[in-house]
Amino acid sequence: MQPPSSAPDFPPHPLLTPAESLFHACLENLSYQRCHIQCKPRLTDVLHHENLSGFHKICQRHIDFLIYRKEDWQPMLAIEFEDENEDKLTSKLRDRTLVNDVLLATGIPLLLVHGEEVYQMETLVRKLTAAWQKRCTALEIAHPSVPAGDTQSLTEPLETHTPKNRLKKSLVHPAPG
Repeated sequence: MQPPSSAPDFPPHPLLTPAESLFHACLENLSYQRCHIQCKPRLTDVLHHENLSGFHKICQRHIDFLIYRKEDWQPMLAIEFEDENEDKLTSKLRDRTLVNDVLLATGIPLLLVHGEEVYQMETLVRKLTAAWQKRCTALEIAHPSVPAGDTQSLTEPLETHTPKNRLKKSLVHPAPG
């Protein structure tokens, strides 16, 4: 069935760019399925807004990735991914200040990850782990009676007896050098 001729043409497009898709797969691999990864959530889906002016400030804003704790869906860290897409770069730079301020007020770390970091695993793992642990510490201080869940590391494997997992663990906790 054809849409009416007066209907605007809105062709679908992929949610993620190829670079964002690669980064999402990287996050999935590094996290060992121990968290939830949401792509392109709007800030209004994540944050409670008390008044209309607060809502209007965040209603059209999103972040590239939001990582939640598996057991309670607690937002743990937000990620803005820079993938050299010139069309999106101008609007991202404009929105980043507001998004950063809003997330800073909530205690959710905002990481900026550049496309080339997908190939720099040690740097990426350190960055993700530091932000995860920072958020866990902040949650423990804010709510000491609430179980903190997995505070070790976002990228720490649950089982470390296989050679593959030992290698991945060494990326998370490199030997002192």
